[in-house]
Amino acid sequence: MTIVARRFWCDAVPCGRRIFCEQFDKGVLARYGRRPQRLETIVHQLGLAFGGRPAAAFANRLMMPVSNDTLLRVVRRRIENQKDELTVVDIDDFAFRRGQICGTIVCGSAAP
Repeated sequence: MTIVARRFWCDAVPCGRRIFCEQFDKGVLARYGRRPQRLETIVHQLGLAFGGRPAAAFANRLMMPVSNDTLLRVVRRRIENQKDELTVVDIDDFAFRRGQICGTIVCGSAAP
């Protein structure tokens, strides 16, 4: 998928920027983005469903070549943007080996 943006030139002498690029709506393309929002959402969902390498292989089959690092980066970026407050906190204890090393995991979730 190719995105074509128009370029504009500024003729004003004191202007610091000479070339301006057309801005798109936030729902279409993020600022400085290289993928449309719809494709970014698909990449995010693939990263959540499959993880790094398997999602990259599946995206390649869908003719959307993307690296495993990019998939994980998109997932992390979307998670950072969520600022929901936690409403449910769960603590779970488990053992790696019977009677030996124990661990604790804390899980939290936000209200839907």
